Amino acid sequence: MSEKIGVIGGGQMGSQIASLAAMAGYETHVYDENTENLTSKLKFAEDNLENLISKNIYKEEHLLKFKNNLKISTSVDEVAMGKTFIIEAVVERLEVKLDIFTKLSEITDSNVVLATNSSFIPASELAKECKYPERFINMHFFYPPLRMDLVEISYPTSTDEDVLYRTQEVGKSMGRSVVTLKKETPGFIVNRMLAALIDEAYELYDEGIADFEDIDLAIKKGLNHPLGPFELSDYSGLDIHYYAKLKIYNETKKPEDYPKKFIEDKVNEGDLGVKTGKGFYEYKKD
Repeated sequence: MSEKIGVIGGGQMGSQIASLAAMAGYETHVYDENTENLTSKLKFAEDNLENLISKNIYKEEHLLKFKNNLKISTSVDEVAMGKTFIIEAVVERLEVKLDIFTKLSEITDSNVVLATNSSFIPASELAKECKYPERFINMHFFYPPLRMDLVEISYPTSTDEDVLYRTQEVGKSMGRSVVTLKKETPGFIVNRMLAALIDEAYELYDEGIADFEDIDLAIKKGLNHPLGPFELSDYSGLDIHYYAKLKIYNETKKPEDYPKKFIEDKVNEGDLGVKTGKGFYEYKKD
């Protein structure tokens, strides 16, 4: 079927997920409560796309589809109206996502796919308080979606087989490589592997073994990683790591699972990484 796509959340991730959908030829609407920020992020995506066209990564037709197919909505109700496939890409906080999906489950038909971009909050947890849980699924993109060629899909046993198929097809039509997990697990494949590296890097820093810059340098030079763990944290968003760790702590109540104080301090101060202009490092804001 020809999907009509809605994206909720127009930050760094949502704006580019919506861009990919439009570029794939889907009629796409995107909503964020901060319209000014959404407009800025879409302009950044367009500039980025033009740069990638100049490098022969995309074609002019992708830019044309981006401009013709992508529209801004002014409310959740509007972005959901007439859609067959909705992707949520808001902050990694369970209560925020639950509010959105509870509403979406009330205002959309039972055959509308409800996908979350989260890789730490499983679809089963979002679906249990909502109508028609068989349409919930995780569809996890990587930052920046315009450049990163991967989508991880995870789904609970209650998810309908057709919902899985449709999600895989949307990912492929966006030009992404699609990996489908056989069962739910926090972090999926990539972030579960990275979490171990980042946790150890944070422990080294917390113990005063080395400065974060030197830890990043050691990992890049010694393991040939393109980014060090602290740089990667900045690009992913320090709030993503913080709330993921907090969720684990709230389930286990183990002190070692609580987020590091230096991360908690940065989140409380609003220094979330690239998207705010400052995290471990400082960045020029868009």
